[in-house]
Order: sequence, then C-alpha cells, then structure tokens
Amino acid sequence: MPDSPRFSPIHAVSIGEASMLFVSGITAGTAAPYDAEAQTRIVFDKIRALLHAHGSDHHDIRKLTVFLTDIREYSQFSNVRNELFSDVEIPPASSAVEARLGTPSVRVEIEAIAVRRNV
Repeated sequence: MPDSPRFSPIHAVSIGEASMLFVSGITAGTAAPYDAEAQTRIVFDKIRALLHAHGSDHHDIRKLTVFLTDIREYSQFSNVRNELFSDVEIPPASSAVEARLGTPSVRVEIEAIAVRRNV
C-alpha cells in the first residue's frame, strides 16, 4: 500500500476546561504572488476561518510563528498583524524566521496556537 500523506490544517486538543488549537502553516497559495502584505491578510483570513469552525477567533490566539521568504518584508507582515490584534488586550507572542517557502512567489507562512475555553 503506497504511503498516503495525512495533513490537518487544524488540530484541537482538550486540556480540561480549555482546548488548544494548533493551526498548521498556512500560506496564500497562488493568491497575491510576491505581495507579502496581501498574502498576510489572506493567511490571517484563512486562520480566522479555521478557528471560527472550531468555536474560536483571533482573540484566542496565544502564539504565532511566521516564516518569511525575505525577512526585510517583516514590517509588511507586522503592520497587518498589529492591525488584526489592535482590539486584543494582550497580543499573542510572535516569532519570525526567514525561510524558503517552496516557491518564490509565496512570501508568508503562518502557524498559530490558540486556547479557547470549552463550553
């Protein structure tokens, strides 16, 4: 039987009264090639949709890991992130690294960890 890779864009783990939501690295795919700011907006929209499907939202994000094709584009990512989390009292921890992301047109990949209370 050939290997079939399995991939989950989000994985929820219950930990008592809360759940941790692990969002896999998300990119904009072929949308907005070479545009780090537009790709960041697209990626955050995808992350918000995944979280929403699990009863969560961006207020629950506790950690972001960002991969940028060119670290000099960090401010483009950062401006969008700061805008998104402007209504959050304590924004999530964030790390950024420069990395090759498969194709030069993909500028941004973001992973997220969120914690939401179980109802």
